[in-house]
Amino acid sequence: MIHEPAKVRRREAKSERILDAAEGILEREGHDALTMQRLAAELELTVGAAYRYFASKDAIVAALQRRVFEGLAADLERAIAEYEAVHPRASRVGALSRVCVVARVYATLPERRPTHARLLSRMMGEPRNVLPEGLGDANAQVAMTLATRGVRELAAAREAAALGAGDDLERAILLWTSLTGLAQAKKLERWGVPGLDVDALTERLVVTLLVGWGAEPARAREALGRAAEIV
Repeated sequence: MIHEPAKVRRREAKSERILDAAEGILEREGHDALTMQRLAAELELTVGAAYRYFASKDAIVAALQRRVFEGLAADLERAIAEYEAVHPRASRVGALSRVCVVARVYATLPERRPTHARLLSRMMGEPRNVLPEGLGDANAQVAMTLATRGVRELAAAREAAALGAGDDLERAILLWTSLTGLAQAKKLERWGVPGLDVDALTERLVVTLLVGWGAEPARAREALGRAAEIV
């Protein structure tokens, strides 16, 4: 008789193996190249066996999206916890630093989780909806958790008078989309565009946004330096 926990673990391990293979196909060749037939061949499974783990290609893509968002959420919570273990919450610099930690968790994703960064870039850059309506709802909830954490830290900085009055959600969207756009410029670095340093521009971007929202320049730079010690 097979013990249920062992059976569940084996199923989860096989599911992860399928997702790893699907991730590789998406990264190398894009969304259209991923099919259940191609995936089964790569894993030396029958197509029917692949369908026992995932009902469709869309279900696999949804699981991959969830993997990326959950990885980012875990990184964010870990980095904030590490920062708070060292620095107090009360100071204005501390409040700004937590905003910078959020920014750096996202900005450094290509270094820490390169495959996830490339998948996220593909997802954000794909003009089509790659999932049918309804299938990505659970993933949207995880993504909203990420957004909410950014909004919360911006609100805390505003309430600590480290930032001026403003719309916290709007600021979170501006920060995220600005970092996303700048991350695409990494490709230009590889092409040897003179004077392009995306890491330096990312630091300047974060400081410029914070100062534009009312932070003192010296505090914004100190906050970013503290965040860089964590992530």
